[in-house]
Amino acid sequence: MTSSSLTEAQCAALLDVLIHDETYAEIEDFKTPGVIKQYGPPFQDSTSTSRTPVLQTLVSKFILTLPGLRDVSHDFWRVRVKDLIEELSQAELSESYDKGVLGIRKTLATAISALIEYPARGSLFGLPKRDEELQKAEKGGYDISKPEDVLRSWQDCLQALVYGNLVDELFSRAAETDDLKKHGGLVQGMHEFVVVNIASLMHYTLVLSPEGPTLLRMIENVHRLIPYVVVRQTLKIGNVATMISAMMRVILAKVSVASVTNWIGLSSGADEGMNLLQQIMSQVLSWDKRDLNSRATKIEKASNGPPKPVIAALKDWIATRSRAEHEEARRQSRDGNMSIIAVILSLSSCPSADDITEAQHAATLEYLKLRLSIRDRDEIVRVLCHRNPDHLTAMIQDAVAAYTPMIRQVHEAVNLADTVWDFERFTTDMLKMSKPSGPKGQEKPPTVEDYVDLLHRHQNSSHKFLHQVAKNGKEVTGWWRDWVNMVIKQFRRQQDKPPETSAVVDQKMSGTNPRERVQKSFANLSEADQSKVKKELDAYKRYLDDLHTASATRITAVINRTRSTPFGPGAYLARWQNLLDATAITPGTAKGPVRKGANKGVREEGRKDIEGNEAGFVTEEEVEKAVDRTTSDAPSVEETVRLLGPRFRELLAGG
Repeated sequence: MTSSSLTEAQCAALLDVLIHDETYAEIEDFKTPGVIKQYGPPFQDSTSTSRTPVLQTLVSKFILTLPGLRDVSHDFWRVRVKDLIEELSQAELSESYDKGVLGIRKTLATAISALIEYPARGSLFGLPKRDEELQKAEKGGYDISKPEDVLRSWQDCLQALVYGNLVDELFSRAAETDDLKKHGGLVQGMHEFVVVNIASLMHYTLVLSPEGPTLLRMIENVHRLIPYVVVRQTLKIGNVATMISAMMRVILAKVSVASVTNWIGLSSGADEGMNLLQQIMSQVLSWDKRDLNSRATKIEKASNGPPKPVIAALKDWIATRSRAEHEEARRQSRDGNMSIIAVILSLSSCPSADDITEAQHAATLEYLKLRLSIRDRDEIVRVLCHRNPDHLTAMIQDAVAAYTPMIRQVHEAVNLADTVWDFERFTTDMLKMSKPSGPKGQEKPPTVEDYVDLLHRHQNSSHKFLHQVAKNGKEVTGWWRDWVNMVIKQFRRQQDKPPETSAVVDQKMSGTNPRERVQKSFANLSEADQSKVKKELDAYKRYLDDLHTASATRITAVINRTRSTPFGPGAYLARWQNLLDATAITPGTAKGPVRKGANKGVREEGRKDIEGNEAGFVTEEEVEKAVDRTTSDAPSVEETVRLLGPRFRELLAGG
């Protein structure tokens, strides 16, 4: 091994760093207007490059090939989805930097990035074949009550799925029974591993995350507005065509004068009102707006609140300043160690930030957060609910048309009314148990084990559904079996070409080839830069080892029911948290350093409700204590990303 090359462990760490950074960077890029126009298939004709190669590859390999979705109309992607994404980017929804907190969109975007980088890494680099694990999978002998067997079953199961015949065995056994215990020990162990990890994600999102209470409130509001009784009654209609027509009327029908006048030609482009889905979205967001407006009004009227000229300057900055001006204000804030409030006031005719008290500055920053949140909701409703032509409604109609053959078969194979009832019961149960419970004054939030129990209580519903489809819907089951087998081949590390897709990442960046090309990029660096990169990669490799060790310890605690682990297993939780922690946030005072998402004050602010009171189920001190006790901080890989990140994107995009 020469000094200008990386060891196998260093190369693996480098690919991990680069795909982690690239995936999130591509998601972040969608804030910029025009990015979707440089995406490639399915939004444009076949192209050899893409501005978002990782996301484009995932969509091409796994989404565009989905049964049903692969048959949607040409306009579904290239007009409707494309236009909605572009208009949302043009809406310039607020930045966490300006609001001083990590909002729901940032929380969800980072969570999605941390999760999808796993299939991205697997499909790009392949799963190495390990004959020993494959042989263990074939032998069986797993006890799901033993944590070590559950952990082993997951690794062995991956080998059996990708390089064995486990996919076909799962489909065949699902057609025979809905009893999990009649599957082999390998499948039972894998199932338990998945359940514990899903429970861990739910617990982290809904309990430990600062946005947990807000997400729960929004889910609860949507749950209250869904007309489950009407949906179940409609699904009981025996004739499939009649059932689909009735369901479409329930979900998509619009009743307004404008819809009639547009149809007969007396008007053109008038707002036709909203369908049921749009009504639910609009209503939930309007409840949020009502509370946000109430809090903003209180700040305006407070004796120690921002002066009226300051309030006017903030409203003007939000409503009339361009995207370029907003970005310039953030740049000045970062470079000058000034809060975004101080910069806004310096660009207006108002008194400067030096003329308001520290308390007024804090109130002004909160007021800006509230006004930006209100504008976000207005823009989302405008794009999704009041657009003409209504792309959202047309998208649903296209999707239903493409999925009609599948709906027909599933309707004949399964009692869909019972399936909806099962889903309603699960959601109700989840919302109830996600809130603190116990004697008054001694309420405690739910634990990871509580979410494991929730999933165990309701898992039979999903097992029953899958069994009925596999048993009674042979043709639709065959479609999905073929799709899963095709998807699995994308994860094989082999010389043979995987199934053809419209992905822009060519075969030179699949299987073992990425290592060779990344090694070459590394070799082109100067000796000094190579030394920096190696040092960072060695530290990052130790960090990954620590993460997986800690995750194994936590899954052991959950399976053993010790209730001693403050949060569940999953290295992705740490990756997710690192993305949040690295988010830049405006200084909290008029003059001061730029904060990060990891800042205690930022996280505490995120746990407050509309009234400014503590809303979280656990305090920030409890979360920090839990995290600090079990995980180490991610080491810096800034030099690695700076030196090799741009070239890695070029390689992915065909460069």
